[in-house]
Amino acid sequence: MANYEHYKIFCKIVECQSISKAASQLYVSQPAVSLAIKQLETSLNAKLFFRTQKGVTLTTEGTMLYNYVKQGCTLISVGEEKLKELNALQAGEINIGASDMTLRFFLLPLIEKFHKNFPLVKIKITNAPTPETLQHLKEGLIDFGAVSDPMDFINNTNFNFKSVKSVRDILVAGNNFKELRNKPKVTVKELQKYPFIMLEKGTSARHNIDNYFKKNGVEINPEIELAASDLVVEFIKRGMGIGFILEDFVTDDLINGFLHKVNITPELPSRQFYIAVHAHIPLTSAAKKLLEYNDIDISGINANYNYSNYSENFNAEDNIKSEENLENED
Repeated sequence: MANYEHYKIFCKIVECQSISKAASQLYVSQPAVSLAIKQLETSLNAKLFFRTQKGVTLTTEGTMLYNYVKQGCTLISVGEEKLKELNALQAGEINIGASDMTLRFFLLPLIEKFHKNFPLVKIKITNAPTPETLQHLKEGLIDFGAVSDPMDFINNTNFNFKSVKSVRDILVAGNNFKELRNKPKVTVKELQKYPFIMLEKGTSARHNIDNYFKKNGVEINPEIELAASDLVVEFIKRGMGIGFILEDFVTDDLINGFLHKVNITPELPSRQFYIAVHAHIPLTSAAKKLLEYNDIDISGINANYNYSNYSENFNAEDNIKSEENLENED
C-alpha cells in the first residue's frame, strides 16, 4: 500500500526528471527509489513513468496523479519547515495565564528575558485570577498558568504544579490609623473594630485572607471591595480603611511612609506562586523553552505524548527488501 514516502519520491523524480538525481537529493540509494516507484505503481495499478534517453517522463496517468499529489507534498513540506521554525523559536506563540500579582512579581522579568533573545515568538497573556486561570488551562486556552495559593483545585488531576516563589500578604494602614502603627502587636480580634478594604471574592488572595480570619474565629465584613490590588492600596493610602496586600506590592509605599505595616498576631502564613501545567497536554516547545530558559525545571510536571501505538517507519529505504536485477536508471 502506498504511503507518504512513496509520493514524496514520486514528486521528487518529477521535479528532477531523473531517478538518480532524485535519489541523490533524497539521500537514498537509486535502487531504493526504483523499488519505491515500482511499489507505488503496483499499489495504484498504473504505469507512472516512461523511460527516455534524458531520464524519465510522466505518463498520462502519472501526470494526472502528480497534479493532485504535488499540492499535498508541498503542504507537508511547508508544514515541516514551519515546525522546524517553531522548534528553533523563529516563530510560534506562547499563551500564558496569570493574575496581576503573579505577572508583576514573578512572570514579567522571565518574559522580558525570553523576549530579548527570541523576539519572533509571540507572547499572549490572559490576565485573570487563579480560579479563572486554572479553568482556562483545563480548557486548553493557555499553555501554562502562573497561579497562587490557596487553590481549591490543588488536588485536581487535570493539573500539575511547580512551586516557584514564596510570598506573604501583610496588613497595612495609612497615616489615619497611627495607633496601629505604634502597637508592637495587634491581635486578630482587635481588628474587628476597623474598616477593611479588600479584593473582591473569587481571587486566591481574598480566599487566603478569609481562611485566616475564619481559622482565628473572627468575622470581617469589608467596608469596600475592589477588583484590583492597586485600587485597594489607593483606598488604604487615603485613609478609608486598612487591608491586606502582597508585601512586594507596597515596598516603595512602606519606605516612603505612605503606608505602615501592622504587626498582627498570629501572622498571616506565607503562600506560594506556582507554575501550573495541564497534566495530560504537553507544553509546546516555545512554552517549555521559556520556562527552561529561566531555570525552571519542569521535568517532573510536564506531560508526555504516548507514542507506544505508533511504530510506523516512514523511511522507504529501511523497509526495502533486496530485489534482483534492479534496473539502473539514466
